[in-house]
Amino acid sequence: VAFTSNSSSGTTSACDTLVEKQGVCRDFAHLMIALCRALNMPARFATGIDYGADPALGPQDFHAYVEVYLSGRWWLFDPSGTAIPMGFIRLATGRDAADAAFSTIFGAAWMPSMVIDIQPVAGPDGVLRQPVHTHEALSTDAGMIS
Repeated sequence: VAFTSNSSSGTTSACDTLVEKQGVCRDFAHLMIALCRALNMPARFATGIDYGADPALGPQDFHAYVEVYLSGRWWLFDPSGTAIPMGFIRLATGRDAADAAFSTIFGAAWMPSMVIDIQPVAGPDGVLRQPVHTHEALSTDAGMIS
């Protein structure tokens, strides 16, 4: 399955993504959730901002992740492979994208542009830390676990 911007709609199902072999982060998340649940692995949809994502993919944007419950913890995964989970700023969690919408619009809407501007803040030690790729697993319950 290939990550292809603007290749789906809000009604694209996990099955559609598998058949069409393309999708956006939401589609990858729905597909991974469906596969995990088929294996009796609890999985949930998480959405937020992918601060620190590859700038070659475009400006900062909203992003979909998957959390899978393994060994007593929720573990964060990016099935699309386009963002750094370390830079994930959570907005919502739910069974699927419908449960975790970052906005809900009733009626006609027009958005000519959107800009997400995130400014990092130094920690208590005065050091400014940027998200970095890591080979460690990330648990949303307990921080970094090797």
